[in-house]
Amino acid sequence: MKPSKYSLIGTIFILIAILIFFSNFLDSFIRPFTQIFLMGSSKGKDILFFGILGLFLILSQIFEYKKVKKNFITNKITNFKVINKFLNIFKLKNKTYLKFSIILFLATGLFGLLIEIFVRHYLGVAPFTVFVAMIPDPTTTSLLHSHVYKSAIGNIVSSIPTIVPTGVHTGDSLSQYVPKIANIIIIILPLIFLTLFMSLKNRLSPSRLILTFAATCGLIGLIDGGLFTTPYIIGIYGMLFVYFEENQMNYHLGKIFKNKYIVDKSKETIAILKKNKSKTKAKIIRITPHVFLILIIILRLTLSIIGANTEYYEVDIINPSGNIDLENSYSIISIEKKIDRTTIYISSKYNEMELLNNLSKSLDNKVSSYSMTWNFFSYF
Repeated sequence: MKPSKYSLIGTIFILIAILIFFSNFLDSFIRPFTQIFLMGSSKGKDILFFGILGLFLILSQIFEYKKVKKNFITNKITNFKVINKFLNIFKLKNKTYLKFSIILFLATGLFGLLIEIFVRHYLGVAPFTVFVAMIPDPTTTSLLHSHVYKSAIGNIVSSIPTIVPTGVHTGDSLSQYVPKIANIIIIILPLIFLTLFMSLKNRLSPSRLILTFAATCGLIGLIDGGLFTTPYIIGIYGMLFVYFEENQMNYHLGKIFKNKYIVDKSKETIAILKKNKSKTKAKIIRITPHVFLILIIILRLTLSIIGANTEYYEVDIINPSGNIDLENSYSIISIEKKIDRTTIYISSKYNEMELLNNLSKSLDNKVSSYSMTWNFFSYF
């Protein structure tokens, strides 16, 4: 695939993002497709998906070629040592940029979990709960599906209402509970984006397209959901897979699509790598992304099961205002009233997601926030 074709496809994707931004007529066609890998797709996620995907495909070609013809102006600019050092940043190998992306990506995801734990400790909320900020709109966050970074970005975006289309939830309700350190995402996100699109340069079509898709999903997952969500896992697995398995992947896909150029190029690189690495080391390297994928899925399932309360749902209403009557709407086991909160114990017969949504409606305009224990087994 020639660079010009990447630009064409990238432009089409950006146009789709613009259409979704300004209208709703594409939603019924796109939403069933994107929700498969974006974990409950929405208008905002769809705009980000096609917009970022298009930008990656277009921008990845900026430093595509190693040899650039120098004109008089270029020669004059590169005479300055400071500018030269800056330009050298963009001369690293694509694998080096991908390594930086993976490190930043993992560190930011883990830091998001630490922020979640801090928020719960500060508010006196149990770690294995879903916290819901109610004002102005209900916004949830938990260890399994975090919105702390989304709230930091949403707080800034929502201050410019003209750029937020109808149907996009910014999550800014959480911003009053999230520490200012979460705003670091505003600096980290562009850095990850920069290293990711630089990691796409000079790659063969299969690895370029797979990495583009993985990077796009990963960035969306980092903002909306965090470490244990489907798009984040797709992102980090795709990055690791390309980092460790790029040549094998290119070779096999080249054979499937009968592309001799890709097959020959991949075979040549594989032959060179085999000379420099032992068979044992090569096998360990090849299974690394798969081991990581299995571990993160096991960790998510473990947290879901260990943190599940199957006996009842414990709902902590923080600083309740006025009379809250839920007894006629739900199967209440007991109610405990304390100085700063009311704890309600509800029967475990309800599906967790349905109960959470219904409680948000029942408590609307009555509380500023509440938390609820989760029950992983209620989905079965």
